[in-house]
Amino acid sequence: MTDHITLRGVAGTEPRRSGEGSGTLVAKFRMVSNERRQDPETGQWADVHSNWYTVSCFRAMASNLLDSIHQGDHVVVYGKMQVREYDRKDGTRGFSVDIEAMALGHDVRFGISRFERVRNAESATERRTRHGETAHGREESGENVPETDWPQVEPDTEAA
Repeated sequence: MTDHITLRGVAGTEPRRSGEGSGTLVAKFRMVSNERRQDPETGQWADVHSNWYTVSCFRAMASNLLDSIHQGDHVVVYGKMQVREYDRKDGTRGFSVDIEAMALGHDVRFGISRFERVRNAESATERRTRHGETAHGREESGENVPETDWPQVEPDTEAA
């Protein structure tokens, strides 16, 4: 049985590309979630427990992940969770918790995020390169780049 789960945490590693030989793009990163408690005597906050997860994305989502998320970013992940048991080199048993992401994004509680819709299979990096833009959506000259391919919606003239 596959469980669906929503998690908040921090990208603990830089996302990396994998699955090159299979023909399906896969991107993975390790995510950590921490439980924090305030010491009643000192008033200081401390991490008292950390959980680590391996988050995987496939195809276009993998491409978007590689262009969007970096180590240290606060993220929210929704996906299918699977707990796996494995044998360690020292002969003991270990467990890993893997998440196949179905939705993933920045946790805007900790900062500002910008959304850029990607059309077809073109990655955000390919689009910016083609248009001579930097990662912040502006041309190298510093001028603003106009909105891209957004459908123009006419105001409803009958609405009061």
